[in-house]
Amino acid sequence: MTHSTTSTTGLRKASTVLAVAAAAALGAGASGADEIRYGNPQSDANPISVGIAAYIDAVNAGSDLMLRRYGAALLPQPEIASGLRDGVIGMGLVISAYLPAELSQSNLMAELSMLVTSGTPSDAVPAASAGAMMEYVLFNCPECLQQFADQNMVFLSSGSTNSYDLVCRGVVSGVEDLPGLRIRSGAGNFTRWAEAMGATVVTMDSSEVFTAMSQGVLDCNMLSFANMIAFGMEEIAGSVLFGVPGGVFSGYSPNVVNLDTWRGLATEERAVLIEQSAGLIADITIAQLDSHAAVMEAVEGTSIVLTQADEATRAATDAFVAQDRQVIIDQFTTMYGMTDVAARVEVAAGLIERWKGLTAGIGDDRDALAALYQREIFSRLDPATYAME
Repeated sequence: MTHSTTSTTGLRKASTVLAVAAAAALGAGASGADEIRYGNPQSDANPISVGIAAYIDAVNAGSDLMLRRYGAALLPQPEIASGLRDGVIGMGLVISAYLPAELSQSNLMAELSMLVTSGTPSDAVPAASAGAMMEYVLFNCPECLQQFADQNMVFLSSGSTNSYDLVCRGVVSGVEDLPGLRIRSGAGNFTRWAEAMGATVVTMDSSEVFTAMSQGVLDCNMLSFANMIAFGMEEIAGSVLFGVPGGVFSGYSPNVVNLDTWRGLATEERAVLIEQSAGLIADITIAQLDSHAAVMEAVEGTSIVLTQADEATRAATDAFVAQDRQVIIDQFTTMYGMTDVAARVEVAAGLIERWKGLTAGIGDDRDALAALYQREIFSRLDPATYAME
């Protein structure tokens, strides 16, 4: 077979055909009476996968359902949403950035992620971010839920990464060092922050970062410190500046359900999927913190300079975040035709502040977080009626 003569489009079509064929062999939404195929193409070590594995075990142990994970061999991450829509899988991890227009309503909240690490300090950033995102989508944004339904999907929960830091080839210790640096950005708000700080933004796939930094093409990469070793950054980094750009990635939903699958379940089965979501998000949050601690232990004592952002750097970032609100409002109004965006942003900002308070002091307590999510979020969902019309 000569791969060089096969188009990318052809490969995608072939992949889809094979996936659908595999689904047909296993059954459309379930391969047994109650077995549900769960698409998660992320690595086992990914904190999201850690949480999903525990969720699958808890659901299977607490009900007659049988969730079974399928990895990238069935569907790669960009095809999970379409796989859910078409019934290739019954549940899956959806990253909303792959559907910028189709899921624009919930993507607005994700775009506001830098509010979580600016203004009022939080000692539980991923826990607060996840809680605010879920409360916004489930109880303050019917348009969000409708957009999921339009894709034949049911939203249940959202997780969050740790805050984003700056991993650099040389020593970078504050805002005064940023002008002129070539920094990789993976999101619009981070791009705007880097440019506001005087840096030059470089766009590239995450798989290219190691080589680019090794060769001096790239000076810094914005990512969660917890992922530093996963991307091999410890081999080439000279410094880590904690606290900037800040923000998180909260645009993912780890247990989205195919709408037909959802409506085909018994009420008590839907109840289990809802109730176990509290533990799922708590487990993902704790796994993120565990990854951060493991990376910190690995790099301590090395030549990598670890620096917390100073007051001037934090102030410059806070000023940017305040100014960027209007940019986000204008962007979602013009690009996606959304209405009342300013009012939606105010609601989202208020929820972020609320969840900073709710999670204060318990951000590293798995059981306390699960209880909080259950009380504030999942106890408010009625499995008899939620997403049934």
